[in-house]
Amino acid sequence: MDETIEVQLALRRDTPNSMRFEDTYDGLDHIWYRFSADEKGNIELWANEDGYEHLARYFFKMARSGKNPGYHAHHSIEFAGEPGEQPELTIGLAKAPDGFFGPRQ
Repeated sequence: MDETIEVQLALRRDTPNSMRFEDTYDGLDHIWYRFSADEKGNIELWANEDGYEHLARYFFKMARSGKNPGYHAHHSIEFAGEPGEQPELTIGLAKAPDGFFGPRQ
């Protein structure tokens, strides 16, 4: 039998065109993640527990805080890397493509 994981989370709404990230870090001490891609375009994401928690909060905030389509932010592909030292990860909000009707069954 599957167990249920209950999640309670409060995040700041911010504005439709800005995001403050402080609340995505609250209580997390050892955030680490790394995105990479190969020549075929396959993408890997490796993270520790705090890294996944931080990303989950980030994505929840993007999904639930009323961001305008086109809003985006730039990050290094490995958390803790200095900006400009490595390729960027851009995370943005977009409308679904025309003809998209939901998940494939």
